Amino acid sequence: METGKSEKPVTVDLAGLGRPVRSESAQGVGRRLGALIRLAVIWVAAGALALVLWVALYTLVIGRDRTAYDQDVYEGYRLVGAPGTTQLYTWEGYAVTSYGDHGLVVDKELNPDVPRLLFLGDSYVEAKQVSDAGKFTEIVQNAWNAANPDTPVQSLNLGMAGQDIRTYLSFGRNMDREFAPSRVFVMLNQQDFLPLANDPELLAQFQADPTTKLIKPEKLGGLQAIISDTPVRQFFLRLLLQTNGFAADNAENKTAQAELAGNTFDVLEGHEAAVATQLGALRDIWGDRLVIVYNTYIPAFGKDAAPTYAPDTLMREAERLGIPLVNLYEPMLNAFQTQQPPRGFQNTTLGVGHFNEHGHQIIADQILNFLDGAGPGEPRPLEVTP
Repeated sequence: METGKSEKPVTVDLAGLGRPVRSESAQGVGRRLGALIRLAVIWVAAGALALVLWVALYTLVIGRDRTAYDQDVYEGYRLVGAPGTTQLYTWEGYAVTSYGDHGLVVDKELNPDVPRLLFLGDSYVEAKQVSDAGKFTEIVQNAWNAANPDTPVQSLNLGMAGQDIRTYLSFGRNMDREFAPSRVFVMLNQQDFLPLANDPELLAQFQADPTTKLIKPEKLGGLQAIISDTPVRQFFLRLLLQTNGFAADNAENKTAQAELAGNTFDVLEGHEAAVATQLGALRDIWGDRLVIVYNTYIPAFGKDAAPTYAPDTLMREAERLGIPLVNLYEPMLNAFQTQQPPRGFQNTTLGVGHFNEHGHQIIADQILNFLDGAGPGEPRPLEVTP
């Protein structure tokens, strides 16, 4: 231990103990926090601008789906696609659906010189899940014309999601005047008849006055139209639809998809009179040009399914009224049993839901078989618009 060196006394500034300490490091933290806030503002603004640009690009190039009324056909009651618009649809499949004049799903100019085959139905006929060329309506036209170049036909797809027989009865005469079809194929399942079967008063009113409109107008009010047409809102609605199919499967989703296709039992039993009335009203519009395409459902990939579809209320009443019926049951069952499910896509539950490309080919084949026997009919004159 060294000697001769003394330590300096330690002094404490008692007067400064109560004052806050403002160190240089604290000031640096404040400056960094301010910089982070400014950076966050810049990123939020840039992100918002990028979102606006993406929504605008998506709406203009990919997701255009502006709707308009076609007064000639639907008298302002139903929304149909405006001519020249398209919609990307990826809930089931990845097709782009385009809409032409009169609400036609596939844009076409009416050909006055050939038999026109008019196809009516809901989303199964509209078929957003496949490309235009993959829709059974177009397969029928192309296959028939290739095999019969001297007697070509034109197919007209007027399918619209969510419709049932009430739409076809309400506006069938308008459709007949507008398109003058040689054959009218209406795709139906049992559920199409239930709304009127469960509303006997409305059905009786329609029987007394066939001009009765069985569906209510859907025209939007001023503020509703503005909100509906807002691109950002439409963007997120479509984005939701297009990603919904990728959600994890659950019992509720599977049940909802199965119900799209119909039932495996006769839900129309006891409603024979109502079914006969509705079928008779369709026949009153189109006469012997009417053909029913019966969309029956095959459960559980065809396991334990009956080899043939037992005649049910719809089939019996159609036969009694002399209305031809194309039953899809047996060819669809065969597709399931040969491990080629005609329903479902890679982003949905396989075996349920809407028809995939294989399903559309099966439907087209059955309709072509009918046309081979019955013929497409003769061209009918189109009404000349003054």
